[in-house]
Amino acid sequence: MRNLSLVAVALLAALPSCYQFQVSAQAAYAQLSVDGNFGYQNGTGTVAVEQSVESALGLGDDRGSPYGRIVVDTGVPVFSVSGFLFDETGDGLLTADFGDLTAGTAVRSDLELWNAKAALAFQIELGPVSVAPGLAANYVDLDLTVQDVFGAVRERVQLSGPLPMLFLRAQVELGMFAAIVEGAYSDLDLDDVDAKLLDLEALVEARLGSTLTLMAGYRYFDLQADGEVDGDALAADFTVRGFFLGGGVRF
Repeated sequence: MRNLSLVAVALLAALPSCYQFQVSAQAAYAQLSVDGNFGYQNGTGTVAVEQSVESALGLGDDRGSPYGRIVVDTGVPVFSVSGFLFDETGDGLLTADFGDLTAGTAVRSDLELWNAKAALAFQIELGPVSVAPGLAANYVDLDLTVQDVFGAVRERVQLSGPLPMLFLRAQVELGMFAAIVEGAYSDLDLDDVDAKLLDLEALVEARLGSTLTLMAGYRYFDLQADGEVDGDALAADFTVRGFFLGGGVRF
C-alpha cells in the first residue's frame, strides 16, 4: 500500500512538467508572390499544356495578403492552425491553348488561393530544443479565371479539398526569443488528380512580457496537380512564397 502511495505521489509531481495549457494567436501582413506553370484543356482524354503563370497569365507580382496563426500547446500534444489568402489579377499573352482560349490570345487572369493548415504534433523536449512529429490536414481552395480582354470567352478552373500530410515541427527557445520551423508533405492520388504539396513555414518569435508577441517569418507553398477536374484536363506546378510580419497574444 505504501509503495502504491509513493508511485502516486511521483506521478503527481511529474504531471506539471509534461502538462500545460498555453494558447498563442497571431495575425500578420504577408508579402506573397506566385510563380510556376499552369495548363488547362476542355474535355477528357486531352492534354493540358503548361504555360508560365507570369508571362502567359500575367501573374507574379508581390501582393499584400492576410496571414494568421493559432497554436494550442498542452505540453506534449500541440495543435496548430495557420493560413493565408492570396489574390492577384494580371494581364498576359497565352503561349498555348487554355480551354477555349487559343494560343496568342491576350488575356486577363484572376487567381484566388485560400489555404488553411491544421496540424497535431507530439512534442519531444531536448533541453532548449523540441522536435514534434505529427499529422496535418491542408485545405486548398484555388479559383483561377482567365478571359480574353473583351470578356467574350472565359475559362474558370476550381480546385478545392483537404490533403492529409506528414508533419514535423522543430523549435528552439532562447530566452525571450523562439525560432520555429514547420514542414508538411503530401503525395496522393485523389479521384482523378495526382496531387503533391510541400508546405514550409519558418518564423522567429519575440515574447514581450507574459502576453504580447511579435513575429517575422517566411512561407513556402508548392503545389503540383496533374489529372482531370470535372472532366477537363489540368496540369499545374506553381509556388506561392513570401515573408510575413505581425504579432499577437499568448495566455
